[in-house]
Amino acid sequence: MKKIIIVGGGYGGIKALETFALYNEDIEVTLIDQHTYHYLQTESYDLVASKIPIEDTFVYLPTLVASFEKNFKFVCDEALDIKENILVCKNREYEFDYLIIATGSVTKFLKGFEEKGKNSLGVKSLRAALKVKQYFEKELFDRLEPQIAKKSFNIVVIGGGLSGVEIAAEMRSFFNKYSKNNALTCGNIHIKLLSKHILKGQSESTRKKSVQRLTELGVEIVRNYVKEINEQRVILDNGQHIDFDFAIFTGGIEPSPFIKSLNFQKDEKGFLIVDEYLRIKENIFAIGDAAKLLDKYGKTIPPTAQSAEQSGVLAAKNTIFHISGEPLEKVDIKLRGLAIALGGKFAIVSTPFGFNIYGVLGWLIKKGIEKYYKIPLKIKALKGYKILKLYKKAL
Repeated sequence: MKKIIIVGGGYGGIKALETFALYNEDIEVTLIDQHTYHYLQTESYDLVASKIPIEDTFVYLPTLVASFEKNFKFVCDEALDIKENILVCKNREYEFDYLIIATGSVTKFLKGFEEKGKNSLGVKSLRAALKVKQYFEKELFDRLEPQIAKKSFNIVVIGGGLSGVEIAAEMRSFFNKYSKNNALTCGNIHIKLLSKHILKGQSESTRKKSVQRLTELGVEIVRNYVKEINEQRVILDNGQHIDFDFAIFTGGIEPSPFIKSLNFQKDEKGFLIVDEYLRIKENIFAIGDAAKLLDKYGKTIPPTAQSAEQSGVLAAKNTIFHISGEPLEKVDIKLRGLAIALGGKFAIVSTPFGFNIYGVLGWLIKKGIEKYYKIPLKIKALKGYKILKLYKKAL
């Protein structure tokens, strides 16, 4: 029986797990993650704006893995290194015949930014997103007191990519609705989106419509890079500064500590370089944000949930193909459009057919995509919970 280990229970790791479950090969699959949950990061914009409860933003990994039965198991441990065919973790070592690295990425902070405590956070992790949500709710509650309500409150969102745009739009939309519904004065709450470019890499029409929507909501767009962060002040590349009460950093990603520790070939940013079959070694694959993914034309593929999922499927299939002696399949990842939430019931869906869908219809499509992914996992996790319950009774 071949021992397969998947390190990381993110979008790519889950897809690899589901793909292995489709085959009847003589395999033992172990999913290892330092957390017991799969964080639905694509819904972080709703979480930080307090629109959904925390339980809607994760799937419990032990019960999800238990739903596959067969020879599938989950281990909560932190991966540290790889030595030959052994995965070294914090609590113990695990032998493997095949390994899939799916540890994703972490927020890339500006120098010193991560040391600014409760006033400065990223949203790549569930813990950080929850802290943003709690700080956000506390400010709304405090504004019920007249003296505090008079004070100006400044939030800066650093980074004009997908996460930055969605969070800035959703928070501003929520403030607007909260103020209207409760007859409170929230006009002195300011949200500033700091970025030289907004949705760089997207079509001109998508960028233009997004900026228009952000402006209508009341998000202040500052077209500058952040050069430095000093206490509760950002220094821009033009020398000017902006004081803030709270900062959310969405400006970029870097490899996880586990990836940094590995002695394999990496690109200039530190991500693993894979071959055309997603391998860094004959029996070791790297997928999603952990790797520098290229399409069949050699062009870099953006680190999205879509690319992570497709690479997870391919890595699992190629593992099975290698076990059975069949030819491996080359990378052919294709992004099928993009859905951008822009506050309230408004979204832009960039379709693979060359046209965009705006407004409520776009929002309905985006919500449909999120539910299409989440609901089956929640159902499997519930099935796994029942299996574990019966197993404990049998003991």
